[in-house]
Amino acid sequence: MNIDLPELAALAERIGIIFERHGLRYHLTGGVVASHYGEMRNTQDVDIVVDMDACRNRLSLFQDLESEFYVDRGAFDEAIQMKSMFQVLDMDSMLRADIYTASLLPDRFENIVNVEIVDGVSLPISSPEDAILSKLHWIKLGSGRSRKDVVAMLRVQENLDNDYLEKTAEQLGVKAILDELRQIADNYDPKVIL
Repeated sequence: MNIDLPELAALAERIGIIFERHGLRYHLTGGVVASHYGEMRNTQDVDIVVDMDACRNRLSLFQDLESEFYVDRGAFDEAIQMKSMFQVLDMDSMLRADIYTASLLPDRFENIVNVEIVDGVSLPISSPEDAILSKLHWIKLGSGRSRKDVVAMLRVQENLDNDYLEKTAEQLGVKAILDELRQIADNYDPKVIL
């Protein structure tokens, strides 16, 4: 199923309004952000990181989400407890959002930028460095698609904070992956298979 970016941006905007109502910081990550910083690609969902530690009334948040979307209460509670992910499903469009209740990067919410994802829809997204670091983490966990995303972002983004990128990659245990993908990005050989 091909999903276009305006539909995903609209879904993220609706979820974001609920988070903002509860005073929660959030930002997009994943395929939508990789497409913004690298090369446009198809994605099946939108990934959102939310600062759930700041949530004062989790039941009220759940009820607000549930009033507009399908959300499994057990998965919601478990994701908060385990600092993992739960899903939000728009039953009309069948679009899905993966909501991550914890960030793998320290101070990640300090590095967000607001970007017009599609005409008329501005949303907070992670910095290019944090987008790359997040993808490196997923590569470490076995994501092949993330390798292509990182190479594309490294090729397109010219003004990366390389000191921050390398230091944090070292802390996350993904520096060797970063170095390997930098070589591929610098190569520009389309025959190189990721």
